[in-house]
Amino acid sequence: MILFDFDGVLIDSLNEVALTAYNAATENLFTSLSEIPGAAVALFKRNRFHVQQIGDAITLMNWCIERPQSDSTRPLSKEEYRTVTSGDTATLNARTNLIYETRKRFIDRDENRWLSLHQPYRPLWNELIKDHDRAYVILTNKNHDATLRLCRHFGLDIDTNDIYSGDRGTTKVENMQQIQNRFGIEYVSFIGDSLKNLKDLDLELNQEKKIISLILAGWGYTGPDDVRIAQESGYRVFNQTDLILLMGSSA
Repeated sequence: MILFDFDGVLIDSLNEVALTAYNAATENLFTSLSEIPGAAVALFKRNRFHVQQIGDAITLMNWCIERPQSDSTRPLSKEEYRTVTSGDTATLNARTNLIYETRKRFIDRDENRWLSLHQPYRPLWNELIKDHDRAYVILTNKNHDATLRLCRHFGLDIDTNDIYSGDRGTTKVENMQQIQNRFGIEYVSFIGDSLKNLKDLDLELNQEKKIISLILAGWGYTGPDDVRIAQESGYRVFNQTDLILLMGSSA
């Protein structure tokens, strides 16, 4: 069985996340990137790869809004990013809920505009929607409602129970344990664009016995050194063609 991350693997949501993070940080409800400062957006996108739990996107966006444009030419180092996020007094859970609530308000105001901020990664998406008999699940930190809406909008007829999401603060490791309990599977492949998520899954699930093959999506929101670090850590790095071939061999 193959487990897919969602943002950065199946769907390019970078524009939506930037806009939602800005709205959450400023208590606005803009529906177009053209309405918010371009320098903040560019800086946020450059550092998006650092964000794991989506609540931290608010902290990053606040930093981007306050940052002088002349200092926006390079991404934050891991240490600098940790300093930024550690200074937020709001809890991660509160920030994550604020992102979800802000996204819901956006959808309620103009769902078509919200949907237009996303694009599937092709040709991978085309391959996924044409084979309805393939066994797979989505394992994501995104909230369930948004994930399901996007799947339906772009033609992926996935069962709602096959989306394991970040609602109520559930982590990927916790969801992976639920997937194992449900399917009784001994070995799966997971492809994600977050090196930290791969390392967390490896540390929590592969210590006694290797039960999950970890793959970095090279087309996603990866940092400048992530491909090298992934390979040094023993993880495979795929492009979309590689993944399509794996899907064919797993069918």
